[in-house]
Amino acid sequence: MRNFSEFKLAIRRRETPFHSKLYDIAKKFYGVSVPVIPGIHKFLYHEWACRTSVWHDFWRVVYYEPMFKSMCKEVGPGFKMYYGGNGITRIIGDLQIYLGSNVTIFDNTAFVGLKVLNKPELHVGSNTYIGPDVKFRVGKKIKIGKNCFISSRFISDNPGHSLDDALDRMQSGGGSPRPAEIRSIEIGDLCWLTLGTAVYPGTTIGDGVVAKLGTHLSKTVPPFCLVSGNPWKVEKKLPIPEELKECFGEDRFRMWKEQQGAVVI
Repeated sequence: MRNFSEFKLAIRRRETPFHSKLYDIAKKFYGVSVPVIPGIHKFLYHEWACRTSVWHDFWRVVYYEPMFKSMCKEVGPGFKMYYGGNGITRIIGDLQIYLGSNVTIFDNTAFVGLKVLNKPELHVGSNTYIGPDVKFRVGKKIKIGKNCFISSRFISDNPGHSLDDALDRMQSGGGSPRPAEIRSIEIGDLCWLTLGTAVYPGTTIGDGVVAKLGTHLSKTVPPFCLVSGNPWKVEKKLPIPEELKECFGEDRFRMWKEQQGAVVI
């Protein structure tokens, strides 16, 4: 006698008239659609959205956010952790996290601190938004400026495993990078790193940079430029509003202009 898995396979293959009949019945059953009842289903949608939002916000405020903040070295006022499916994010390793004011992250952000150097640091400036599914892998130091939008899939100041020692990579877990292979990352203020971007060890990203989807960033990226590709290239220079002088000062504004002016497209 066939087991149930074989019976289902026979139905999908319609091996006999009997199986073919069962297939037709199942297809009609799965094709059943309940008509929309005006007003009722719209109300049910809003009820579901409101109920789940209140439920998630309740646990965020009284449970998940305090737990996460207790694991950080410094968290400014206005911190918020949005629900992305996990409830709370796990911090792996002895990572020292410093968050400015009004920082936003998602509960599926990944924080990893390597053990190669003591107490690796992650700094996130005020008013910066860290989108869902961002992965931080820190061996020494990653610094993100103020007023940024970060949706990168991967930001790492290290290669993850040793680049030049194949024997080391034969260890369980692939071994660890050498201290010399760990190079700090600095991302300036006012940056927008869109979905799918990656930031490699030793990268310095200037203020006001916008990186298009899937851009791979390395070395030094000039300020106020639109960049794209792998390897990245400057597509165009972005305007630098005069109003920024009031926020960042005349000297910094002049520096942006000079650095941007040296960029050849």
